[in-house]
Amino acid sequence: MVATDIVCKEVRIVEWTLEQNMQQNYDFSSYFRPSIIMLKIFGFWRPERNMKFKGIYNCYTALCSLIWMAFLLSQIIYIINNWNDVQEVTAALSVTVTFTIILIQMMFFYKNTNYLKILIKEMNRPLFQVKCQKHYHIAKNTERMYKLMFKSCLYLSVLTDVLVTVVPLMGKEKKSSIKGWFPYDYTKPLYFILTYIFQNLVFIWNTFVNLSIFMIILALLIQVGLQCDLLCCTLDSLDDFCTKDNVLYEIGLEDKLKLRKDRERFSEEMTKNLVICVELHRQVIRVIKDVERINGTGIFILFVGGGLILCSSLFSVSVVKIGSLEFIMLLFYLICMLIEQFFYCWFGNEIIFKSSLILQSAFNTPWVSCNVKFQKILLVFMLKTSKPISILTGGLFTMSVPVFVSILRTTYSYFTLLKNIQ
Repeated sequence: MVATDIVCKEVRIVEWTLEQNMQQNYDFSSYFRPSIIMLKIFGFWRPERNMKFKGIYNCYTALCSLIWMAFLLSQIIYIINNWNDVQEVTAALSVTVTFTIILIQMMFFYKNTNYLKILIKEMNRPLFQVKCQKHYHIAKNTERMYKLMFKSCLYLSVLTDVLVTVVPLMGKEKKSSIKGWFPYDYTKPLYFILTYIFQNLVFIWNTFVNLSIFMIILALLIQVGLQCDLLCCTLDSLDDFCTKDNVLYEIGLEDKLKLRKDRERFSEEMTKNLVICVELHRQVIRVIKDVERINGTGIFILFVGGGLILCSSLFSVSVVKIGSLEFIMLLFYLICMLIEQFFYCWFGNEIIFKSSLILQSAFNTPWVSCNVKFQKILLVFMLKTSKPISILTGGLFTMSVPVFVSILRTTYSYFTLLKNIQ
């Protein structure tokens, strides 16, 4: 009997140690590393103050930006010169509007990179860490989902770039996949090669920078939704935890039963646990505000011009031969633009849905067995959580599925208008 008690005690000690290690070691910042590496490679990550060769890196960023602006200028001049040709203007417009919107997103993102760096570091704070095995499984499943999404978007982007690069080489005549004006005859062999290299390098650079920014913002949205899930899980089983140094820890069944016997002590512990949950909810709202500040305006511009991007891409698809390599290229480009706007709206909608469940989870706390102090704090908390968390872009649009549906409706209206003009 004594031996059995000793073994059980050792098992509890091992489980407690594993629990503490799990809380301290889960790295939420790992979501951002691949995207940050890509931004550094393509010269669009703001360097640290003590970075070696910072001046050279800034020159590299400036050079990339100048090349980007030259590319965009050639697009604008081409549209002006072919203003009366609907098909040519539409073909150029899909790329021009996309590049313009991405340029605006890049400017706001680069401006607020320092806020993002602080936010990424704060995601590993003890307050945001997993508190039990159930939390850990939820976090791991979310991480697997994000990695799958990242790989899928990366493969789709690379495949689109490959198609854009290969299509001009497959045709008999020297014709670029990307429209643009140049102060020379680019059909001549040497000029065509130089123009081909210039346009495709910029297009690839744009793809990876846009993908990196997109996946970073998406990672933040997913982690906000994850924190809402963890908060609901904690509230549903609030009496399974105790607070130590302002951090929640899971307790065993034996300790839980002992705690239940003393109502005042139980109420005191539950109040401490609830205060931690209230603080977590407050910090989640703060993260949302930071996301709005980092790239909320850029996403707002994307939503405003989203219908035009999708419409021009859809029109370009409709005027080429179905099944041709050019058709496949344009179709993949359209899918990429569609996925970007859809994912923003979908995960914005997920935050609204998951945060709306916090109110019900708060009601599931053992408030009946607690004192008046706990009940008052819980009541105030429930009043705050009665309104779901949402992300505003530009102070007007909420990132949600209905907004995406309205973008699709706008796209169809523009598309119908262009077909009638044609």
